[in-house]
Amino acid sequence: MGKIPAKKICVIRTSALGDVVHAMAMVGALRDGYPDAEITWVLQPLAYEMVKHQGAADRYVLFDRKGGLAHWKALRAEFKDVFFDVVLMLQVSIKASAISSLIKGRIKLGFDMARSRECQWLFSNRRLPKKEPGHVQDQFFEFVEYLGVRDYPVVWNFGFTDEEVAKRSAFFGALGASAVTLVVASSSPHKDWPVERYAQVVDHVVQKGLVPVLIGGPSPREKSLAHEIHRLSRVKPVIALQQSIRGMLTLLSGSAVVVSPDTGPLHMAVALNVPTVSLFAYSNPRRCGPYRRFQDLLIDRFTESESEAKEGARRYFKTERMGYIQVEDVTAKVDLALERYVGGSE
Repeated sequence: MGKIPAKKICVIRTSALGDVVHAMAMVGALRDGYPDAEITWVLQPLAYEMVKHQGAADRYVLFDRKGGLAHWKALRAEFKDVFFDVVLMLQVSIKASAISSLIKGRIKLGFDMARSRECQWLFSNRRLPKKEPGHVQDQFFEFVEYLGVRDYPVVWNFGFTDEEVAKRSAFFGALGASAVTLVVASSSPHKDWPVERYAQVVDHVVQKGLVPVLIGGPSPREKSLAHEIHRLSRVKPVIALQQSIRGMLTLLSGSAVVVSPDTGPLHMAVALNVPTVSLFAYSNPRRCGPYRRFQDLLIDRFTESESEAKEGARRYFKTERMGYIQVEDVTAKVDLALERYVGGSE
């Protein structure tokens, strides 16, 4: 089967920063397969800040899901007289499907019935072939493969500006040593690791002659967790919570090693090719773990048996398990990252 012809393509993946990182690679593959097509991407303002310098899409349409009726009306007006050859529905939520209903397209491609949560199948006119669930990144690549694109590059391009590069150099230059950056929280407390254990990892990093840096967003919860880790640490880490996604990306990109639970910054760090110690106990790492890179640095306390491992990338969650990850698990992986990736590159 040859490539499906398309001159105008629309991508719907509005939110969830980790999934938007995965969508970036998919849009990059789409651009490689359709170099002359006009690609439009519908996404939320926060996600746009992350992808705006990638250069793979021609046009971004911003939609604030908390903006009320006025934003829905603006979205409808935006697409009133536009017709796409292909609409790629990467997001299985009722709001994303409602967005798709406002966008006209000859092919509106969604997931197969088994993977089509929240009735996405009602809004699509074509569906991916039935397939066992895989990593989210690979599931996104199924969309470009359906269109007939083959041998595409798997790349992410966050497109740092000269100003961002200068800020990164200034920040890390002032530390006096390489940094191990710890992401203090995720979007859900179920994914978070205990603060007292983070503090022990901070002390271990200092003993290794490196600088521990705490990063996260500006939310009150993240601020509280960062200050508690700071209080419990014998040698105080640098607190560098960020107001912007671009600031987060800049700090991640300059880190020697990143330690993170399952959250957006984890996938940013992996995409940036920064050695990342991944903490998984709540969500399935076969579905949403580090993609292709740094599997040796993954700590998996989600999988409890070989039979469960064979179940593959099914989407389900386990609560009250992050405490199963011990301090020694993390410090051993930090040491491995330093030996295998950092020490070998110096």
